[in-house]
Amino acid sequence: MRLLATLLTSFSLAVHAATPTTDFSDLWYNPNESGWGVNLAQQNEILFITFFVYGTNGTPTWFVGPATALSGSTQDGIVSFTGPLYTTTGPYFGAATFDPNQVAIRLVGAVSFAAGQIGVGAISYSFDGVVVTKNIQRQTWRNENISGIYVGGSLGTFSGCGAGSDGYFESYATITVGHDGGSTVTLREEGSNYSCNYTGGYTQSGRMGQIQGFGTCSDGSSQSFIATEVQGGLQGLTMRFSSQFAGTCISVGRLGGVRRGS
Repeated sequence: MRLLATLLTSFSLAVHAATPTTDFSDLWYNPNESGWGVNLAQQNEILFITFFVYGTNGTPTWFVGPATALSGSTQDGIVSFTGPLYTTTGPYFGAATFDPNQVAIRLVGAVSFAAGQIGVGAISYSFDGVVVTKNIQRQTWRNENISGIYVGGSLGTFSGCGAGSDGYFESYATITVGHDGGSTVTLREEGSNYSCNYTGGYTQSGRMGQIQGFGTCSDGSSQSFIATEVQGGLQGLTMRFSSQFAGTCISVGRLGGVRRGS
């Protein structure tokens, strides 16, 4: 892998900083073709892509795209990545010692990935002239459990809410989440002079969760909401959070915080 790492480093130094995207790091597959898959590991604007597929004789085969770079985005939110594709050979895995000098790589084509949604995308790659295009989605085998108490807040913008209300907002808050890894989540956002309680249905796509439901706040307002790119762990909780209040009032932003306690 030393040669692959060198290629990746050289390529990364040659590109300029790009606009961050949704983190596409995950195991991806086509549910109608279970048995092969693609690993996407994203750092900044670069995807390191590995395929586990099969050769013409049915034996396991793998390809690697170590420098699949963000290549563009459209107004409707589709982002795309492109880069070279390689095949590799190396020493037997059961050998007493691993000799990196026996690792060889060969450029076999190109790979591209495009996604307009968080959980689904399309991948296309070529291997010695054979072109393959597949629809893929994040693979889910276990729901996360995001329950906990988080110290952080929310921020974003209000629009359509009237003079004096529209514009940027930022609020520090404690966020208490009730979740057992199932299909329902409760959230309580409690700031210095307000509180809001939310209840929603939870779904998950790979590493990313989504919550959709309704909430009420201490000022008497009610809202429908959707939280996307929900990720919780030992360190904290992050999500994109959008609400629609009565009429045309909409808020769009982020909500999250660091986990309280050990």
